Amino acid sequence: MGAQGNTGAGSGATSNVRFGRWLDVLILLLAAVLRLWALDMKPAHFDEGVNGWFVDVITRDGAYRYDPTNFHGPLHFYVLFVAQTLLGRGEWVLRFPLALASIGCVGFLLIGFRRWISPGASRFAALAMAVSPGFVFYGRYAIHETWLVFFLMMLVAGLAGMWSDGRRRDLWLTGLGFAGMLLTKETWLIHAVALALGIGALRVLEILSPSAPLRRGLTCFTADDIGRAATVCAALVLFFYSGCLLDPAGIVDFVKAYAVWTQTGVAGESGHEKAWSYWLELLGRYEWPALLGAATSLAVVWPRTNRFLRWLAISALGTLVGYSLVPYKTPWCIISFAWPFLLVFGVAVEWLMAQVDRWTIGTLAVVLCAFSFAKSRELNFEKFANETEPYVYVQTTLDVNKLLDPLRWQLQRDPTTRYRTAHIIQEDKYPLLWVLDDRPNISWGDHAAAPQPLDAEWLLVDALEKDRIEHGLKDSYFRERIHLRGMAPDESYLYLRAESFAAYFPGRTPEIQPSPRVWNPEPDPKQ
Repeated sequence: MGAQGNTGAGSGATSNVRFGRWLDVLILLLAAVLRLWALDMKPAHFDEGVNGWFVDVITRDGAYRYDPTNFHGPLHFYVLFVAQTLLGRGEWVLRFPLALASIGCVGFLLIGFRRWISPGASRFAALAMAVSPGFVFYGRYAIHETWLVFFLMMLVAGLAGMWSDGRRRDLWLTGLGFAGMLLTKETWLIHAVALALGIGALRVLEILSPSAPLRRGLTCFTADDIGRAATVCAALVLFFYSGCLLDPAGIVDFVKAYAVWTQTGVAGESGHEKAWSYWLELLGRYEWPALLGAATSLAVVWPRTNRFLRWLAISALGTLVGYSLVPYKTPWCIISFAWPFLLVFGVAVEWLMAQVDRWTIGTLAVVLCAFSFAKSRELNFEKFANETEPYVYVQTTLDVNKLLDPLRWQLQRDPTTRYRTAHIIQEDKYPLLWVLDDRPNISWGDHAAAPQPLDAEWLLVDALEKDRIEHGLKDSYFRERIHLRGMAPDESYLYLRAESFAAYFPGRTPEIQPSPRVWNPEPDPKQ
C-alpha cells in the first residue's frame, strides 16, 4: 500500500511539473505572438527614424560616433546595424531585435527569478508582462527601453544570485547587466541609485521588521574571476563608446553626457514635461497588475516577508519616486520601472490563493490579465497610431502612407523609379530620413531655399511653403494633405506627378495644373 501510495504521489508530482512546463511554454508563445505578429503594421516612429538613420550612418562610415547630446548608448545602434545588414531594410527588421529582447524579459520573469520566487508567482508575473499593453507596445518599437529592462533584470538576478549562491555565472550576469545598462541609456543611473538605496533601506527595515531568512551560499568565484569579468565588461563599454576604437573622443563624451542630461531632465524646456502623477495615471489606465503590485509593495514591511522581494519592492518604489520627480517624462519609460511590480503582483496573487481561496483568486488574476490582453490587442493592432491613447506618443500617423503606398506601388512596376528626383522641403524630416534613405536622389530642403528646378517626381512640402511652391510648379500634380506625426507643428502637402501616378489614381483629375501660356508676342518694330 505504501509503495503504491508513493508511486501515485510521485506520478502526481511529475504530472504537475509537466503541466507547469506547458504553462511556461504557452506564456512565452503568447508573448511571442503579441510581439512578432504584423510587426511592420505601425508606421516608423519619430525615434525609430532617428535610430534607423544612425544605423545607416554606421553602414556608410563603419562606426557610430557617440554624441553626448543624444544620451542614448551605442549598443542599440550596432544591434540594429547587424539586423539590417543581414535581413534588409524595413520596419519589421528594425523592430525584430527588440521584440526578441521583450520576449526575453518575459522569460526572465518566468524562469530567471525562480531561485527566490515560486514558479506559480513567476508565472502570474510573466503572464501579466506577456499581455501588458505597455510592454507589448514598446516591445514592438525599435527604441532603447526594452534593452534597459532586459539588462536591469540581468543585473538584479546577478546581484541576488551573488548574495544567495555566489556562483560564477551570477558574477557575469551582474557585470554584463551593468555594462549593458551603461551601453543603453543614461537613465541607468536612476535605477542604480535606487537599487543601492534599497539595500540601505533594507538593512534598516530588517532591524525593525526582520524578513524571512534568505539562504546564503558559499562564494564560488575568486578575485581572478572578478578581475576577468570587470575587464571584459569595461572593454565592451570602451569599445562601443569609442566607435569600435575609431573615435576615442566618444569615451570622454560619454562622461560629458551626464552633465547635459541632468539639465535636460529638469530645465523644463523640452516640451515633454509632465505632472508628478503622470506615471500613476498611466498605470491606472493601462497597467492594472503593475498598479496592484505597486500598491501591494507597501506590504513588504510586514515581518517574515521574502527578503529578495522586499529589496526589489523598495528599490522599485524608489525608482518610481525618482521618475515622478523628474519633470521630463516620456511614456515608454514606464516599462523600465514597472516590471518589479509585476513580480510583487505574482507573489501577492499566490499568497491570496493560499489565504482565501485558490480558484477564486486565481480566476480573478486571470480575468485581470485577460483585461490587459484585450487592451493590449486594441492598442497594438487597432489604435497604434491613435493619439488619444497616451502610449501613442510622437507617433507617425497613417497619413505617411499617402506617400509610401504610391511609392511602393511605383517601385513594384518599375524598380528604377527609386532613383528619380524628389524634394522634401520642410524642417521635420524624421522618420522619413531613414525610411527613404535608400532613395539617393531626394533633396532635403527647408524654408530658406527651394531646389531648382522645382518640378520632380514628387514633393513633400511644409504647409507654410504651399503657395510659393505651387506657383513654381510647371507640371501637373495630384495633391494630398498630410499630418505626418503627433506634436508636428504644421501639416504638409504632398505633390505626386500626374504623368507618373495617373494609374494609381484612376479617374482623378490632378489638383495642380500648369498655368495656360498666353501668346503675347513683342510688337514688330518694322510696323
